[in-house]
Amino acid sequence: MFGYLQIDKDELKVKDYRLYKSVYCGLCRQMGKDYGIAARLTLSYDCTVLALLYMSLNSEKCRVIHKRCVVNPLKKCEFCNCEGKALEFAGAVSVIMSYNKLEDDINDSKALKKLTARIMKLVFKRNYKEAAGKYPEIAAITEQMLKKQTAAESEQADIDRAAEPTAELISKLCAMLGLKGHSVHAAEVFGYYVGRWIYLMDAADDLEKDIEFGVFNPFKSKYNGDIEETMAYCNEVLNMTAAQITLAYDLLDIGAYKSILDNIIYDGIPKKQRYCIFGKYSRGNGKRRRVKKR
Repeated sequence: MFGYLQIDKDELKVKDYRLYKSVYCGLCRQMGKDYGIAARLTLSYDCTVLALLYMSLNSEKCRVIHKRCVVNPLKKCEFCNCEGKALEFAGAVSVIMSYNKLEDDINDSKALKKLTARIMKLVFKRNYKEAAGKYPEIAAITEQMLKKQTAAESEQADIDRAAEPTAELISKLCAMLGLKGHSVHAAEVFGYYVGRWIYLMDAADDLEKDIEFGVFNPFKSKYNGDIEETMAYCNEVLNMTAAQITLAYDLLDIGAYKSILDNIIYDGIPKKQRYCIFGKYSRGNGKRRRVKKR
């Protein structure tokens, strides 16, 4: 995944932050248990949110246990030991989507990054097969999304069509969270706009680099020689998508972990967007510059 769905730590209570970290570390532990140490490299904030959403909507309890961290064995960490399938589901999604993202990197990248993606794809091939074996439906819709994405980018699609495959993918994943009735539709709509926001956030974040290296980006058609003006347009599009996320989120019956999920939706998303659009490359720090199309 892309890693854009993050908490706003400054606005989160200490106890909620500790619980969030335990889910993050618990997901890492679950992925290591299911697929081996290499699979832990695919861990992302986005899949942590998916695990929290699954746990909340299905009233799954998190029992916090204390064990040593694999990355730092000298340190004891708090791990969420979930009683249900949330961590297993999110771990499979992480492995499957990361593997397909490598395929996308092979198609879009050049030289060293392409070679790196090929090597990493070989490393994760076994993990992918195991995850796809457990969740063939996730593998199928992810592969279908990649084909649609490749087609859209090869045809220099507009913003809406370029974002559609990722939006549809996250929508279908949210429909698999074990809900029934009207809640399924609300989850699908929520997932659709989350997926759209993630794709457009990634496109806006990479815009300057993509313009310079001649890589497809749906916002490139709006570039008029001034990157700040183009980024302001990106922000408007992202704001409209983020507004739809909050509307759909309010329709979900969020139980436990609501304070954490509220923080991510209402505080984390706008904060991450502001950083990527305005904070990362502001005029004041001298990093933003005019770039030439290739």
